[in-house]
Amino acid sequence: MRRFGLGFCAVLAAACGSAQVSPPASPAGAAPTVSAAGPSVATAPGTGIRELSELAKELEAERVGGTIALFDSKDGVLGCSDVALCQEAVIPASTFKIPHSMIALEAGIVEGPDSVLAWDHQTYSNDEWNQDLKFRDAFRSSCVPCYRAIAQKVGPAAEHDWVEKLGYGNRDTSGDVVFWLRGGLRISPVAQIDFLRRFDADKLPISSRTADIVRDIMTVDVTENYVLRGKTGSAEEPGEAYWFVGWLELGERRVFFATLLTSYAPGIDPLKARRTVTERVLRSRGLL
Repeated sequence: MRRFGLGFCAVLAAACGSAQVSPPASPAGAAPTVSAAGPSVATAPGTGIRELSELAKELEAERVGGTIALFDSKDGVLGCSDVALCQEAVIPASTFKIPHSMIALEAGIVEGPDSVLAWDHQTYSNDEWNQDLKFRDAFRSSCVPCYRAIAQKVGPAAEHDWVEKLGYGNRDTSGDVVFWLRGGLRISPVAQIDFLRRFDADKLPISSRTADIVRDIMTVDVTENYVLRGKTGSAEEPGEAYWFVGWLELGERRVFFATLLTSYAPGIDPLKARRTVTERVLRSRGLL
């Protein structure tokens, strides 16, 4: 399967994504807990992660390459379509807007979801960014200049301290001010799920108000049967990474997911495919 770049403007318009080699422990650096193996899947030696070959078939059906990691609270199983890739660290891109939104709220840079982030009056390829935006809309449109301004106000030392406290990825905030796009920060699909599980379980060092606001702005879809929360991200350098991470709420049950696309066939738009293939997997398991 060939790779076809989208150009830097498309990267900004979609806001980036990433992964990490060793899953950070809850809450600092250990791998998530998983249950005993089930009858239809094998556990990859030394990882505690089940290889779910049926997920790979869903990726193939959408003509994309990469991996999907899932953790279902119903059975406590952590599974991946590609166990090795699920543990590989890549740039988080705009999936970092989940913890970054927590930082913005905790640091007092943003008061709430309706706080207005001022447009810097530069013209961007994404028309949604060329205006003042409410915080929730900046999150949902992956407004890179908005979060760059937040990072500048927080400051590099405080950003690093917060990433350490949150136990996010490899904790490396070196490089560009937008270090989640062009710096040293890396995270894996497995580590994405670990972070999201700690978030949902209220095991992060943030207030309940901050947690509620971030959950709210992460809401993608609400029906009578479920709530879908998530965040996309995309990057082309130092390697293509198209993310969709989040979780599905089914009453008390949670199904966490981290989809990472690294290649795609001609004619496929990875910005759309990352969510499409995730929802295809959830439907195939009778969850949507």
